[in-house]
Amino acid sequence: MSATGQRSVWMVAVIAFLGAIGYVALRPPSQPSPASTPYAPTAVSNVNVPAVPDNPFVPSNPARIVPDGAGDWAMEGLNPARTRAVETPIAPPLDQQRVVVAASFEEGVSPPVIARGLILLETKDTLSAIDLRTGRQRWAYRQKGAYISPAVAGDTVYFRAEQANQGQLVALELSSGRQRWTFTPKRLSSSTNNYFGGHLTSPVVVDGVVYVGAGKELYALDAVTGKVRWEFSAQDFVTSSAAVADGRVFVSDFSYFYAIDQHTGALIWSYPAYSAVYFSSVATGDMVLISSGQSMIALDAGDGAKRWEKNIPGKALIPAGAQGDIVFVKTTNELFALDRSNGRELWSFRDVNYVSLPALTQQYVFVVNGMGASATVEAIDIATGASIWSQPVPQLATTAPVIAGRAIYVRTTDGRVIELLG
Repeated sequence: MSATGQRSVWMVAVIAFLGAIGYVALRPPSQPSPASTPYAPTAVSNVNVPAVPDNPFVPSNPARIVPDGAGDWAMEGLNPARTRAVETPIAPPLDQQRVVVAASFEEGVSPPVIARGLILLETKDTLSAIDLRTGRQRWAYRQKGAYISPAVAGDTVYFRAEQANQGQLVALELSSGRQRWTFTPKRLSSSTNNYFGGHLTSPVVVDGVVYVGAGKELYALDAVTGKVRWEFSAQDFVTSSAAVADGRVFVSDFSYFYAIDQHTGALIWSYPAYSAVYFSSVATGDMVLISSGQSMIALDAGDGAKRWEKNIPGKALIPAGAQGDIVFVKTTNELFALDRSNGRELWSFRDVNYVSLPALTQQYVFVVNGMGASATVEAIDIATGASIWSQPVPQLATTAPVIAGRAIYVRTTDGRVIELLG
């Protein structure tokens, strides 16, 4: 089969997979209209104001409070390596619940980001900052588009907003929502590619630099000023958010997976791969986990050599996280734990409909399991794969759970964010 034919088949498979998976790390915008208006952000103080919860929560044990910054989930995947693994112990049962906030909701929104006592929430055409203790809105910033998983570093929040194939990366002051700078890439996707790939990716922030993909480029931006430090040109439209570890930035396009020098933007190595659109790689130790076609491949982070490959007939695998000597991959409705050294399957967890991306501790794997009325938050023993706790949540969304401090946070289809605490 020709390369073009292979891409067409793979694009169809990925579209079907994304439609089923529910959680989408980056949604392609609609085709631009000839009469589209110029892109113009607007900061506001009172739009889509979330309702103050009826049950504000005051912990009975002050030890449950983790100091600001120590237990944050500050970007998609938790950290620049996208491992989704925390060090804070959380022991089920999580039998205390509160509604942190109720807000306008659009299906397919990203998980909350939690940093410095604020929960950053994607609502309808608005990024809202909610005080985690009181449930009251601190600020809101209106801009059309989807705010897929903002990233917080220091006193700044960075998010991408895109609509009708126009978009920007926006930097706001975390405490007030005041705009600090915006960055507009030189191109996004293209009608020649049916607007598939090339969209603004979820930002990752490391050592004062913001890394974001758009079009066929990966940009390294100064976190304070938004100025371009370097720009890397890929062979094709970028298809994944970046992951960063040990001085390397990892990103993919339709044909290759790249390791790029974090400081200079120079190519270190590339690996031929048909990447899974919109899903970041996961860096763990001296390896990086990538999707290629329907396979999951472990590459040496230093030189790009293949360590091992995991295939499950009829299943499209994506990297899902890493904790210690265990790495995780998933399909729409299955989660697999693999031996990090050789890819051997240790256990699997399956639901007939859906299993989300995980949030990982050293002892447990937390997922959203099932869909609709049967959906639950599940705790799985990380060593055995046994389900040890399950909590139904009415109208639970398929958005992946996040961990901040001593609590799990999940979203619902009617706009609530639920905190689960032991």
